[in-house]
Amino acid sequence: MKNISLLVNTSKDFDIHDFKKKISRLKKSEDIEILLILYKKKKQVSFDDFTVFSVEDHEDLSFSQLLDAVKTSRFLFFNPEIDYPDDFFERLLNTEEDQAPREKLSVWKESLRGLQQSQYGLCTVKPEQNEAFDFLKESALYIKKEIETLNIDKLSVHPESATELYRYALKKKLNLISYTPKKKRLFYHTHFADLIMTCQKQAQKQFKLFPALFVLFFVIFGIGAAFNSSFFLIFLFGMSIYFLAITLESFGISTLKKNGAILPILLFLFPFVHLVYGLESWIAKLNKKN
Repeated sequence: MKNISLLVNTSKDFDIHDFKKKISRLKKSEDIEILLILYKKKKQVSFDDFTVFSVEDHEDLSFSQLLDAVKTSRFLFFNPEIDYPDDFFERLLNTEEDQAPREKLSVWKESLRGLQQSQYGLCTVKPEQNEAFDFLKESALYIKKEIETLNIDKLSVHPESATELYRYALKKKLNLISYTPKKKRLFYHTHFADLIMTCQKQAQKQFKLFPALFVLFFVIFGIGAAFNSSFFLIFLFGMSIYFLAITLESFGISTLKKNGAILPILLFLFPFVHLVYGLESWIAKLNKKN
């Protein structure tokens, strides 16, 4: 039994052989029912493999008549001129995503992960930017029963039906199912030594101003505070601002993760990583000059 119907608006340049090749390249294409919307009869071309919905010149057919020809419970408009991702059908059918349960981490490992997810963590792990797939928005997946509840008799079948139905569905606030690429799993260090080693390597390649200035401030005013009251006040004020910032960040992370136990650990990890990164940055910079 087929899962989805493809409504294909054909144009005068529509090539059935190219279309078959494009469809066969896509995963899960065997689960697809194809309905060609034909606006002009094409001589010497066979469409025996597919169901055809013919629209003669100047014929006014309502969208409900087109829906009557749809035999599956879900359908979408397929543009033969677009290059679809190989897993387009697979993702829409929700058969491709491996929803493995997330490993339950200890408080320490959860803290390390939170550090790497923070903008203050320096060794931040960021997801790769996915390619934009806005050009596929009009190939959203519709549920036939939901569309039938709308007043679709005022919609006619024409070459721009995909655009018209998409806008109408948005206006009616239907929940459309659109293609989204598979999310790539991110790698986080869950061992402290590995994280520190990564930060050191990164610091040797990329000099960052904040940790470098943090180390200078910590060393100069920290030592000076032992001998001069002005240095002590400046050191106290600067470190107060710093700890306020990382406390707010740590609180935000612990709140998002619903785990208050990681808050004190993050308050230790942030300054430690900043010091390591800053020291390694200065060592690398001095070594280059020598």
